[in-house]
Amino acid sequence: NELLKVEGVQAEEKAVRYVAKAGDGSMRDALSLLDQCIAFYLGQTLTYDKVLDVLGAVDTEVFSRLLRKIIKGDVTGAINILEELITGGRELNQFVSDFTWYLRNLLLVKTSENPEEAIDVSSENMKLLQEESEMIKVETLMRYIRVFSDLSNQIRYETQKRVLVEIALIKLCRPAME
Repeated sequence: NELLKVEGVQAEEKAVRYVAKAGDGSMRDALSLLDQCIAFYLGQTLTYDKVLDVLGAVDTEVFSRLLRKIIKGDVTGAINILEELITGGRELNQFVSDFTWYLRNLLLVKTSENPEEAIDVSSENMKLLQEESEMIKVETLMRYIRVFSDLSNQIRYETQKRVLVEIALIKLCRPAME
């Protein structure tokens, strides 16, 4: 916070806490993330939502679209979104772990009294999660998380990563195939 005063940057406490957490224990990483956020919103107050925007919480929108295809059982739609992520240069191990985290957040929204405290998402994305939590049963969500956790163990040393991810998505869309 001293640094922010020196730089003359206004920032919400929650925003600064999130950046520190994103730095994952490294002061240098946290400072470099903070620099990115400041550069992005030069001269503006650094809010929690803005920080989430810069630091990649934008994935929520893609994951939301993907989940809605899965809930509908739309295999082609789900595979197309995966294609979009791969074309955008998305690394599949990272995708698997991020989507698993997204499902975990959704589970918390569904089962916890005040999910806002346990989950770092912008208010806009919290709305999406709340909508989705109404569309899905806890058991189904647990199954999704199980399938993706298994996938994340398998995918590490696999050469055909994409095929494995596609199979997992098909399993989610077609419960009978498990």
